[in-house]
Amino acid sequence: MIYQCYFKKEQEPRLFTKEPYRGFGLEPDVNPTLLNNCPELADENTRLALVEYAAFLHIWRNLPFDNDDWIGFTSYRQTDKTNFIFKSKQQIEDAFLRHDLVAWHVLSVIGSRTHSLKGAAAQAEIYHPMLHEFTTSILGHFGIVIPKAYYFAQEVPYANYWAMSKTLFASFMTWSWPMVQYALTVDHAYKRNDKSSNPTDDKRKAVGYFMERLFIIWTMLKALRIVRFGRLRRA
Repeated sequence: MIYQCYFKKEQEPRLFTKEPYRGFGLEPDVNPTLLNNCPELADENTRLALVEYAAFLHIWRNLPFDNDDWIGFTSYRQTDKTNFIFKSKQQIEDAFLRHDLVAWHVLSVIGSRTHSLKGAAAQAEIYHPMLHEFTTSILGHFGIVIPKAYYFAQEVPYANYWAMSKTLFASFMTWSWPMVQYALTVDHAYKRNDKSSNPTDDKRKAVGYFMERLFIIWTMLKALRIVRFGRLRRA
C-alpha cells in the first residue's frame, strides 16, 4: 500500500482512489489513531517538524499494518510535482523483482553546485542554508560518514515519494529514528536561520528537510537498486 499523506479534511478530495493508494492523515483531526504507540506525536510542533516522517513512525510502530509485504508513501500534492500515478499494486510488485526501491519523484542534481559542495549536498544547501552543516553534525554525532555519492551522484530519490519492502522500511526506521529524535532536541543555528531565498524554507519543518536528506544518504549507504517511474526532475 502507498500511504498518501495529508493534513486537513478539505485536502481529502485530492487523494487518489486507485488500488495502490490509501489516505493517511497526519493530524489527529483526520486520523484519530495517529497517536497509537506514538506519544511523541501528541505535540503539535513535533508533528509539524516531522511532516511525513510522522506517518513513517506511526506505521513502523504498528506493523504489519496492512497485508502487503511492501510499503510506500506519497503526498496529497503529488500531482503538483509529477503526473505519474500507479494503476495497480501489481505494477509496483513487478518492479520489486529487480529493484529494491521504487521512486516516482527523482531529482537530477548533477548540475547543483554551491561553494565547495556538489550534487545532493549542494541542492540541500541551496534550498535550505546550513542544512548540510546540520546533516554532517548529526551524522557525525552518531559516527556516520556521509558517502561520496551524496556529492557526486547524478540523481537521487526525493520528497518521500517511494516504496520498498517492509523489511527495508523497518531497517531505515531503526537506523534513522535515533538521529531524527536527536535532531528534534539539539540546538543548532540551522534550525533558527531565516536567511533563505527559498520561500518554502519553513524552519518549523527544519527536521523534516533533514530527514529527506537522511533517506537519500541511507539509500546510498545500502547501495539500493532504484527504479524511477515518471519523469526526472531538475533541481
